[in-house]
Amino acid sequence: MITLRDYQISDMDRLVKLANTRNVSRYMIYTFPYPYTEADAKFWITQGVHMNNSVMKVIEYEDEFVGSVGFVPQTGWREHIAEIGFWLGEDYWKKGIATAALTEMTCIAFEEHSFRKLYASVLAPNVGSIRVLEKCGYEQEAHLKTEVIRDGAYYDVLGYSKFRA
Repeated sequence: MITLRDYQISDMDRLVKLANTRNVSRYMIYTFPYPYTEADAKFWITQGVHMNNSVMKVIEYEDEFVGSVGFVPQTGWREHIAEIGFWLGEDYWKKGIATAALTEMTCIAFEEHSFRKLYASVLAPNVGSIRVLEKCGYEQEAHLKTEVIRDGAYYDVLGYSKFRA
């Protein structure tokens, strides 16, 4: 159904097309810009995917770049943990793609990188991402009230986690 692969410089135009929509960016971390420009895509592909020892992959569905999934290892006394995340272009929502990609990336993080715990932070109104996390066996571990401000609105953040069996 899906494949995960490394980013390539040839992905720039497709990345801009997928990421440069309000619905994709509205619940993303503040470093995911809107509008999403060619300069943003170039930075992400050439530098961002490698920052902080991250493992970031393109999600391909039917041989087409449709989104991204990855994790960022934590450091120090949290070195057994990684933060995991994902996003899809709007045309690919509600097709099981995110669930398949998160399932595969979770296996990679646990089996190839030996993390003990994975966690994801999600803004409370992002019910689509919450559903994906729950379908992949992640459980809500935290509820932080008015934790972030985005576009002038305060949001609760829900913390989801999954432990290696």
